[in-house]
Amino acid sequence: MNDMELVVSESFYPLLEDRSRYLVLCGGAGSGKSEFAGRKVFLRCVKEGRHRFLIMRKVRKTLADSVILVMRRILAENGVAHEYNKSDRKIEFAGPAGMNELVFEGLDDPEKIKSIKGITGIWIEEATEFSAEEFMKVDLRLREAGPSYQQIIMSFNPEEAQAPWLKKRFFDARDLNATVHNSTVDDNPIAAMRNEYRSQLDRLKDEDEAYWKVYRLGKWAAHRGRIYNWPVDHAFDRGANFDEVWYGGDFGYSVNEAGLVRIYRRARTVWLEEVIYRTGLTNQALGAEMVAKGIHPGTVQYWDSAEPKSIEELRRAGFNAVPADKGPDSVRARIDFCRSLDVRIVPGSTNLVEEANIYHWREDKKGNPLPEPVKFRNHLMDAAGYGIATHMMRGGAFFGVIEQDVYPL
Repeated sequence: MNDMELVVSESFYPLLEDRSRYLVLCGGAGSGKSEFAGRKVFLRCVKEGRHRFLIMRKVRKTLADSVILVMRRILAENGVAHEYNKSDRKIEFAGPAGMNELVFEGLDDPEKIKSIKGITGIWIEEATEFSAEEFMKVDLRLREAGPSYQQIIMSFNPEEAQAPWLKKRFFDARDLNATVHNSTVDDNPIAAMRNEYRSQLDRLKDEDEAYWKVYRLGKWAAHRGRIYNWPVDHAFDRGANFDEVWYGGDFGYSVNEAGLVRIYRRARTVWLEEVIYRTGLTNQALGAEMVAKGIHPGTVQYWDSAEPKSIEELRRAGFNAVPADKGPDSVRARIDFCRSLDVRIVPGSTNLVEEANIYHWREDKKGNPLPEPVKFRNHLMDAAGYGIATHMMRGGAFFGVIEQDVYPL
């Protein structure tokens, strides 16, 4: 513990000692804002001790693949032994100043949040997922005296259409209780990540100005030309009778997430459920993740046909993986077909909802829509398109088994 080192860029470094009630970390993709938030939480636990941090995203099941991974990695990097209770989503570890506890929760059950006592600090990841009213309820949980100052850290991309209340409260007017920090990929302290993200984000300037402003420059902007308006179906019942169930997938690795979507169909109504959304997954790890998610190996999965080697590796692992149909104008054809259906999203599919919200047509220099989508943060959109269009336009030619498994949450 005495040899502890935290990698923090010059831009973020002054914030380690910031004691404002609200630390607002707004930035573009790959800026390192979430990594910094995790490092500050860790540093406070080590220096002050006896902390009980509440770390949140809107939906509880998205925690495992995001903030829990961040915190466990930071602990491992610093050689700190810890106990992780997977069922309760809690991490406990000792510091020189005493024991610390990290509690990970979503807003799925508001009463559960109310029952958590002794909170000494809060980190809200993807704060644009929260409404103003939900944020106010979380804010009220941080009122008890703790070992040091009370602070709520918020990290997010400045997507105006998703959370106009955030812009209004902390950016359009000055909050004397808040420190607002803007960051871009240039502020990421890890050179390899900085360079890889930057090369991808710089291309956005020719794709779409709003995307470029939000994800490259870290500035507030609202997207135009939305492609889908898929509602979240809060009445969805996994135990209902469906005509068939199958999957659509998109490969990814470093800065691009691998995405897998479960597709339920009854007549021409389709429900989409996010199953996997992770970076850093080799094909072997992807297969293991699918096994852990309880995916029936016989159920058909449609994957990006540009990755024949990856598809073959999944097939050798026992999965019914087949290439999706692709060809001239196939993207537009998939979109048109999906728009002809009644498509709904299963609750809890947070990243799927986010991608659908920002999935927009490209525009030319005069602002006129072009017949193709912006190629950014579209991995679950591609996965859904591969699965829906290929399967249904083939007439279910690769029909798999209808899963009867209990789907893990």
